[in-house]
Amino acid sequence: MAQSDTLRWHQGLKLKSSHFSINPATTQVFADVVIHYEYTVQPLKAGKYLPIVHSFAILNRATASLPDSSEWSLRYAQLIFDLSGYQSRLIEWKAFELGELSGKDASIKTAMDRIFFEAENEISRLRKDMIEQLSGRDYAQRMAEWETKIADLLHATPEVMEEKTVGNFQIGLFAGITRSIFAGKTKDHFTDATGVNYGFNLDLKRSRFGLDMNLGLNQTRKRLESRGDWPAAMKTHWTSIELTYGIKIPRGKWLSVPYVGLGINEFSPARSSQDDRRRVDGYSPVVGLELNRIFKTNSNPKGHVFFFYRIRASVNPSNFIKKYSGTQLNLKIAVGVDAARVRSRLVKKASFPQRAII
Repeated sequence: MAQSDTLRWHQGLKLKSSHFSINPATTQVFADVVIHYEYTVQPLKAGKYLPIVHSFAILNRATASLPDSSEWSLRYAQLIFDLSGYQSRLIEWKAFELGELSGKDASIKTAMDRIFFEAENEISRLRKDMIEQLSGRDYAQRMAEWETKIADLLHATPEVMEEKTVGNFQIGLFAGITRSIFAGKTKDHFTDATGVNYGFNLDLKRSRFGLDMNLGLNQTRKRLESRGDWPAAMKTHWTSIELTYGIKIPRGKWLSVPYVGLGINEFSPARSSQDDRRRVDGYSPVVGLELNRIFKTNSNPKGHVFFFYRIRASVNPSNFIKKYSGTQLNLKIAVGVDAARVRSRLVKKASFPQRAII
């Protein structure tokens, strides 16, 4: 069914003659409205489940017809449509009142079927009474009374919506390029390093724990001695690992994370044998700032996936590499993905008085 051939009910929607075909050969108002409902089950702790229900009243414009475009025909069709809208709202409200469920799939399905059955019975009774009363005398007065009655039912039945919240736990992966700039004795003996950056982060609420790894290429500036001979202009590998903890500060599609941690730094020959023991390394504190820009989000009933660009800058006040220590600045640009589970629940859009009993 084409989207243009259907009309979904919402409170305040007024039907027009253009929503129907006009068939003078009949005296009946045919407002072809169906109730569409679906539900999913949100697992909770301790074997509990939370039903998430969506229900819609949909007018099929392709088959709906009126005998004429008079005010009375449209008002009657509006009554039928609004009564169906009340049914869709009632189903969602009954599911909200049901709350958490326990048991197996069969018992949950039984509970949901009972909700749909109860709502259908109530609407069938109301529809029967409405048709009987509108078939008698004082048509105009009865019409106004039913318009008021259905409006009161809608007002007294809270509107329910699905609220989604991202879970407290989140995991992310990233990869990019890095540039490490050295100062002090490190700069005297080694050129700056350029290479690849990769790693992952684990988030718990606003806390971010990160493992950031860098593998770069550079070379010695002059000859040095450490567990063997390092000739000048020898190609070397620069390896850096940062174990960090930061606080997430979100703002729209931007996320900044100031962080601190421990840096592990090492130089080694680019070409070496298995027995080559030449290494210079050190451990040092690291402070930095991470800036993320989310450029795409994919969502499904179970979770959100965020795609982001990342700029990360950190400083090691001293890398504590024995004999060759110095300050180093690490600059990184990366792309990555974060994944988080989504929790859903039904909530009231606003506070309403208790639903009237008719």
